[in-house]
Amino acid sequence: MAADSDDYQRTLQLVESNHKKMLKEIMNLVFKLKMVDGEPAITFMEGKLAQKLHISQNINSVLGNIDKKVYLLMKKKIKNAFQGEEQVFQFYFKGVYLNTMLSPLYEDGVVTEVVGTAMDISLYEYSQQQIEYLATHDALTDLPNRHKLMQDMELFVHRDQAKQPKAVIFCDLDRLKSINDTIGQVAGDQVVSLIANRIQAFTPDNSYLYRLGGDEFVLVIDQSVEDVNNLSEQVLQKIRQPIVIANHDFYMTATIGISYTYEPANKAEEYINRASIAVHYGKVHGGNQVYEYNKRMSQTYNELLLLESDIRKAFKLNEFKLAYQPKVDVQTNSIVGVEALIRWEHGKKGKIPPSTFIPIAEEIGMIHAIGEWVLYEACRQFMRWKEAGAKPVIIAVNVSAIELQQADFLSKVKKIIRETGMDPNYLEIEITENSVMQNTNECIKTMKELRKMGISLSIDDFGTGYSSMGYLQKFPINYLKIDQSFIKELFTETGSAEIIKAMIQLGHTFGLKVVAEGVEGENILSFIRDEECDYYQGYFYSKPLDANQIGKKLKTVH
Repeated sequence: MAADSDDYQRTLQLVESNHKKMLKEIMNLVFKLKMVDGEPAITFMEGKLAQKLHISQNINSVLGNIDKKVYLLMKKKIKNAFQGEEQVFQFYFKGVYLNTMLSPLYEDGVVTEVVGTAMDISLYEYSQQQIEYLATHDALTDLPNRHKLMQDMELFVHRDQAKQPKAVIFCDLDRLKSINDTIGQVAGDQVVSLIANRIQAFTPDNSYLYRLGGDEFVLVIDQSVEDVNNLSEQVLQKIRQPIVIANHDFYMTATIGISYTYEPANKAEEYINRASIAVHYGKVHGGNQVYEYNKRMSQTYNELLLLESDIRKAFKLNEFKLAYQPKVDVQTNSIVGVEALIRWEHGKKGKIPPSTFIPIAEEIGMIHAIGEWVLYEACRQFMRWKEAGAKPVIIAVNVSAIELQQADFLSKVKKIIRETGMDPNYLEIEITENSVMQNTNECIKTMKELRKMGISLSIDDFGTGYSSMGYLQKFPINYLKIDQSFIKELFTETGSAEIIKAMIQLGHTFGLKVVAEGVEGENILSFIRDEECDYYQGYFYSKPLDANQIGKKLKTVH
């Protein structure tokens, strides 16, 4: 019997020895705790993790190397375990994330010890942090994204509202899509990254910048900033600075909407929506400015949303028409051309001005269809006048920046000329000053191709944009059109007369014919005649007329 007992003890010692060896080799940490004089003490510890973290059986080697918050957490968890509750928790220790489980051990129904295991979950934790970061940050700019903004807005509104209300500045880049469509997504991404860096570089410390995707940024700042509008104007100025990418010059603009969190709202998200509504309101009113949200904008925005579907229906219902504004020789007062102007006669709402529906058409991607229809109809009408025996004069068509920068724009123009039989020598394309400044080199290439076809070109609204004399010299244009805002202020604003004189002289210096828009009185006509302006348009001669009325005028002078 003694021999059997000795064999049993040797076997037991061997099992315990093997068990200890196994515990020493595992990557995790296994330990036991016992209460000694009312304080937890480590009575057993094995595992490679103990060696890696230099943990001894002195519990202070752990508790003495953690911050106060984690220390209090561990004390609480150990206390709960000795009270008979299983505990699972994570904490950070010496550069490692540990997942720890504590289980009570009982003797006669009383907890005498606690056995614990700790596992290194750093790889998992870092992966989770990376996933969280990717989920809350924009991949292109590394800025916080829409998801992060929504999270933060809840804190800004509910936690910080009493301390400091905030302003939400919503910035929408104008016509970024045209850059992507013209020279590719890579160039568009470079533009976005550069603008993000510009905004981030000068925003105040008490601000938070987000990219919502595409062409949208949001800046959230404390209202203690002296002037939110002033900061917004600075953002616009930074965006307007020239951008050079892959030998292409870009002149970007943006529209900004502002809302304030001191205004009551049902949800934090509503403040972002309000700023967004202010942006869309601004875009249909010309854009490139700062707009503060007000309740009237919401009503207007809802009305504009309804117009979107109506624009799509207008083609089927033949609600779009063209009117023609005569272009007149200043010296002879004879018609030398007409400008085709789109008009929308809505079935229920009556006349809707282009200033209202064109920006919406650009926003919803309908501007290409509208522009193509205008060019087709203008060319067809020219041929109708010609067949009716009217005097042939140049017919001008306005082209938006979005259309001009489309890769298939030239092929569309050629197709329309071919299908209508239009003589390209009697076709003029009007381009706004800002349009050609958005992607200057590509625009110049397109303009040169149009000139090769025999088409005339004019810069419309001259004086309202950002072009320089250097670029003006490079543009292969025939006409310079002085914006009507200058003409109307001729005798009311100091310096307007000198500005108009300078514009006329500038155009002639570059060998261009100059057109004055918005001439509404004999005194204005007399002034531009004395300054040797070439042509004019305006109500002094005639308002825009329909095709039949223009046809009659052209027949009488033939």
